[in-house]
Amino acid sequence: MRFYPFLLLLLAVTCFAQTHEVGPYTVHPIIPGVMRIEDANRSNPAGVHLDAEGKVKGFNNCSDMYLIVGREQALLIDLSNAVKWDATAVTSLQTLIAEETGGRKLHIAITHFHGDHTGMLPAFKDDEKVTFWIQTAEFKGREIFPAERTVPIAGSTTLDLGGGFVVDAVKIPGHTDHSTVYFLRGKNLVFTGDGLGSGNGVWIFSADGFAQYRRSIDRLIAYIRTPANGIDESKLVIFGGHYWQKREKEKLTMRYLLDMQQLIGEIKAGTAREEKVTFGPYLNTNFISGEATITWNKADAERFKAE
Repeated sequence: MRFYPFLLLLLAVTCFAQTHEVGPYTVHPIIPGVMRIEDANRSNPAGVHLDAEGKVKGFNNCSDMYLIVGREQALLIDLSNAVKWDATAVTSLQTLIAEETGGRKLHIAITHFHGDHTGMLPAFKDDEKVTFWIQTAEFKGREIFPAERTVPIAGSTTLDLGGGFVVDAVKIPGHTDHSTVYFLRGKNLVFTGDGLGSGNGVWIFSADGFAQYRRSIDRLIAYIRTPANGIDESKLVIFGGHYWQKREKEKLTMRYLLDMQQLIGEIKAGTAREEKVTFGPYLNTNFISGEATITWNKADAERFKAE
């Protein structure tokens, strides 16, 4: 009998460590009760697909959802791409979430309005038991959530899921006007959607967006360094909205944020490394420093330097 608690712990750790697929989704445990769910699997993996000759034959810019399961409630952050390549996408996601939450009350939060983070809304929109925890200003003019089950959140709001799992929402405008990140208090984890980029560059779509973003980075670093918020910056791990884009980086940490702050200063000074890109008519330059990349517009960067 004396070994029984140890065996339970061993079983829990063994079960926790398993990555598994459910339909078009792959579930990656982060810590017990917290997992990353990507809309990719072995038949359609994340990123660029190459044939035997090294030619591109496909691409899956998969998007990540993050599920946090507390003692009483659960929070699903983002709703990935609208998966069209697997006919079971809706039922698979419903089944996956139901199994992981075990009948707990489910809330859904969205980092920003882009379609690759709201795509699987049809799986939950008509579920009367689901509440949407939403930065409503982000969706003004595009009210896609059922009003009677939408709880507006402000710039900083907290959701207690029970069992020591408390989520703090923090607004970081820039990528969009009301992009929001979600800190898991006391766990040194933050889930950021595209608000900080996922290691392959944060996309900034206007001069005003850049002005918002540089203020957001300063505020976010100050937030992390405020002792009352209970964050150990030496242990902080950033989980972006497209995890696969972190490329060769083992993980995104506080170094990534500090490099972003440094990069903004280098853009101002005209010393940032630059790389020409073509993502539509506006996004034409990658500005790079250390781990950080900001994808923006060369002409607007020159105007920023001259301010």
